[in-house]
Amino acid sequence: RYLENRFVEIAKECGRYTILTKNTYKNTVLKEAQIATMGEFIDNVKILINTLGYKVLVPVPKANDETIYLYCKGSGGSAKGFISAGGFTVLEGSTVSDHTVPSLETKGKSYYNLRNALVKDGTISDRIFTRDYEFKAPSAASAVILGHTSNGNVDWKTADGVKLKDL
Repeated sequence: RYLENRFVEIAKECGRYTILTKNTYKNTVLKEAQIATMGEFIDNVKILINTLGYKVLVPVPKANDETIYLYCKGSGGSAKGFISAGGFTVLEGSTVSDHTVPSLETKGKSYYNLRNALVKDGTISDRIFTRDYEFKAPSAASAVILGHTSNGNVDWKTADGVKLKDL
C-alpha cells in the first residue's frame, strides 16, 4: 500500500502521463526503518524504469538561472523552450500552428502522430501547450509547433537570432 501510494504521488508530481489511479492508501503506518527501505526500493525502481525508456517517474526538466531560452516562430506557431538532458523542453503557454501541411502526414508521420497524441492527451489544448513537455529532439519540437517537417537546429533561435546549431 505504501509503495503504491508513493509511486502514484511521484508520477503525478512528474506530470508526464495521465494517472488513472484515483484512490490509494495514504495513511499506511510503517516504522522509520521500513520507510527508509521503501525509499531505497523506490530509487532502484526509478533507475530501472528510466533505463527501460519510461520517464514516468522522472520530472520534466525545469529551467534555471543559466538556461538559454530558444524560440521557434512561423506558420502561426510561436514557442519558447530550452535544451534539456532528454532532448528539448517546450514551455507551457507556447502555441502551435493552426494547421499542418499534407506532407507532414506522409514524410513526417512520426511528428504528425506525436502532435495528434499531444492534442489527445491534453498537453496541447486549443493550440496551446498546457504544461511543459520534453521532446526527444529539437526537430521533433519544431515540427510539432510549425506543422511541417523542420530542422530544429536551424528553426530554434535565441532572442538575438543565433541558431541552435551555432551555440
